[in-house]
Amino acid sequence: MRLIIAEKPSVAQAIAGVIGGARRNDGYIECPQAKTRVTWCFGHLLEQARPEDYVAGGKVLASHLPVVPIAWKLSPRDGGAGKQVKVIRDLLKDTSEVVNAGDADREGQLLVDEVLLFLNWKGKTSRLWLSSLDDESVRRALVSLKNNDAMRPLYESALARQRADWLMGMNASIALSRNLQACGVQGAWSVGRVQTPTLALLVDRQRDIQNFKPRDHYQVQAALDGDIRALWQIPEDLQTEDGLLLDKSAAEACAQAVQGRRATVSAFTRKAGERQAPMPYALSTLQKTASSRLGLSAKDTLAAAQNLYEAKLASYPRSDCPWLPAEMHVAAAQIIRALGAADIAGIDPERRHPAWNTAKVEAHHGIIPTGRSLAEASGLSGNAKAVYGLLRESYLRLFMPPETFETREALFTFPGGERFKASARIVQEPGWTQLGQGDSSAEDGEPEQPARLPILTEGQQLTCESAQVQAKRTSPPKPYTDGTLIAAMTGVHKLVTDSKLKARLKETSGLGTEATRASMIEVLIAREYAERKKKEIHPTEHGVQLIDMLRKVAPDLADPGTTALQEDALAAIASARSTFDEFMTAQIDAVRESTQKLLGGQLGATPAILHACPACGGGRCAQRTSKAGATYHRCLDCDAAFGDDGGKPGKRFEDKHQSEGAAAKAPASGPKCLSCKKPTFKNETKTGKPYYRCGGCKGAWWPDRKDEGKLGTKWEERAGARA
Repeated sequence: MRLIIAEKPSVAQAIAGVIGGARRNDGYIECPQAKTRVTWCFGHLLEQARPEDYVAGGKVLASHLPVVPIAWKLSPRDGGAGKQVKVIRDLLKDTSEVVNAGDADREGQLLVDEVLLFLNWKGKTSRLWLSSLDDESVRRALVSLKNNDAMRPLYESALARQRADWLMGMNASIALSRNLQACGVQGAWSVGRVQTPTLALLVDRQRDIQNFKPRDHYQVQAALDGDIRALWQIPEDLQTEDGLLLDKSAAEACAQAVQGRRATVSAFTRKAGERQAPMPYALSTLQKTASSRLGLSAKDTLAAAQNLYEAKLASYPRSDCPWLPAEMHVAAAQIIRALGAADIAGIDPERRHPAWNTAKVEAHHGIIPTGRSLAEASGLSGNAKAVYGLLRESYLRLFMPPETFETREALFTFPGGERFKASARIVQEPGWTQLGQGDSSAEDGEPEQPARLPILTEGQQLTCESAQVQAKRTSPPKPYTDGTLIAAMTGVHKLVTDSKLKARLKETSGLGTEATRASMIEVLIAREYAERKKKEIHPTEHGVQLIDMLRKVAPDLADPGTTALQEDALAAIASARSTFDEFMTAQIDAVRESTQKLLGGQLGATPAILHACPACGGGRCAQRTSKAGATYHRCLDCDAAFGDDGGKPGKRFEDKHQSEGAAAKAPASGPKCLSCKKPTFKNETKTGKPYYRCGGCKGAWWPDRKDEGKLGTKWEERAGARA
C-alpha cells in the first residue's frame, strides 16, 4: 500500500483524480486499483512549543532568556490538526511506501517531513514534485518520483528557517517586553526576523518623506528648426552633486544667449535596437504588476494565483524564478489555442524567447497558464480572473516578435559654447507591445523618450527659434505600496549602503522569500505596526517607536541587510553548500547577544522606580496598577506580587488566581515545591477540588492520591500563563 501525503485537500483531490478510481473517506481518498491512498495536511499540522514549555514553572523570566531548546517539541495545532495527524498515523500502520507531496518548495518539504518524523515513520519515502496541477503534469510527476532522502537539504533549510524565526522572534519579543515593563510600559511587543526589517523599510521611507526638503531647479529647452526639442547640457561647475541647476539667473542667461542664434550639429548617431518581451512572472513581479495595474495587495495577488493553481489554470504560484524549461515549449501551440489567441497577428508557437532556458530553472519555473481553458474552471474569484489576464498576456507575448526601434541622438553647439542635446526613440515594428508596453508602472518614474528627431548630418546648422527656462521642483519619495514594498524586499541590496554587502546581496537573496513577503506585510498590519491608506502602506507610531528602540540597543534586528544574508545562508543549506548545524550555531550566538542587549539596554522609555523583591531578593520589583485601579507591585524576575505599602512592596499576594491587590489570607504552609523548594499554597479549583500552587515559580500540583499532604502529579496544563 502506498500513501501519498499532499499539502492541502485540493492538491490531494487533483492527485487522486489522475490516479483514478477514487473513493472519499474520512480524512483520505482511497484508490484501490492502484493500491494507493491519498491524504493531506492543512498547511502545517504541527507547531513549535511555546517558550514557557521549556522552562521550569511555566513562566519565562528574564533569568531564563534566551530560551534555547535542547530537544525541540512539536504538537498538533488547534482545530482539526490533531484529528488529521491521527488519520495519518492510522494510515501509516499498513503502508509500505510514503510519498511526500507537499508543495514544491522548502516549506512544503518540511510540513510533510515533520509529520512523518513526529509519527516516527522509518519506512520508504519518495517525493512527488509538482509545478502545476493539470492532469498531464501530475501524470509526469507520478512516474518520476524522487527519493525523499535527496531532499534532505531542502528540509534542513526549512527547519533552520523555522527554528531561527522561533529563536529570534520569541526571545527578542519577550526580552524587549520585559525591559519595557521594567520602565512601566505595559503590553507585549513583537520582534520578527523578517517582519522587523520590513517594518524598518517603511519607517525609513516615512522619514525620507518627512525630512525631504524640496528644491527648485532649472533647465533650458531650445526649440530648433524641424520641431526639434533639445536640452541644455549644464556645465559641471553649475551643477549640484545630483546634477541639478539651482541658479535661475544662469538658466536665464543661457536662454538669452541662444535665442535666435544658429547651432551646429557637432555629433549625430543612429542605433538600431530591439526589445524582447518581458520574462514570465515570478511571484514578486506578479505582485508588483497586480498592485500597479489592478490595485491588488500582495496577499490578494498570492491568493488569486493560488486559486488559479488549484483550479489547474496556472503553474505553481510561489516561484522566485522567471525562466522556463525548454522541454515545456512543445506544449506552446496547445496552450495558445486554449488561450483563444491562435489568430492574433504575430503569434508564432515555434518562436523561442530567451526565457526558455532549462539550465536556469531551479526548483520552480515562471508562472504561466497550463493550457486549461478558463471556461472549464468554476468558482474563480474576480481577482483570480484579473490575475489570469496578466498571466495570459505575459505568456502570449513570449511568442510575438521583439519590438524594433532606432535611437537617435544629436549634439548641438552654439557660438557661445553652449551645448544642447536631443534624443528620440523611433519604434519601427511594435512586435509584442501590441499586447501592452510591459509591466513597468508609473511608480517606476521612468521618463519616456520623444518619438521624433529627423536625420541630421554633422556640420549642419539649425536656428534656435525659441529658448525657454523650465522651472522644476524636486519631489519626495513616494510611500510604499504593496507592489513597491515587495520590490524593495526583493531588491534590498539597493537600500544597503555597505558596498561589499550591496554587491553580495545583489547576486543572492532578498528580504524574506517569494512565499512569505505578502504574509509579512499582513502581519505588520495585524499587529498595528503598519497600516494601509488606500494603496499606500505607512508605519504607525507604534511601529516607528519599535524601530527606534531596537536601533538604540540591537540595530541588527532592524537591518534588512542582516536578514537578507540569513536568507542567503538558508539558500546555501538548501543547495548543500552549507550545513544546518553551522547556521544554527551562528543563530544561537546572535540570539544570545541580542537578548542580552534587549534586556539591559536603554530603550529610551522613562524607567520606573524599582524596589527590592521580598520574595527572591532581586532588585526589579515594579509598581503596577490593577484593572480596578489599585496599586500593587510585581517582581519582574520571580513574578511574585505584593500589595502596596506606602509606595513599596507590602504583603505578598497568596496566588495569581486571587484578585490582584488582595493580601494573602495565610502564609504558604503546604509541602515544598518540587521545582524551587519553596512552600506552596493550598487552593481549590472552581469545582472545589484541592490543589497546591507555588507562589514563587507558579508551578501547580494535584495532591498525592494516598496522602493529600504531599504533592502528586504536576498540573501541566495550568502550570502558568503564556508570556
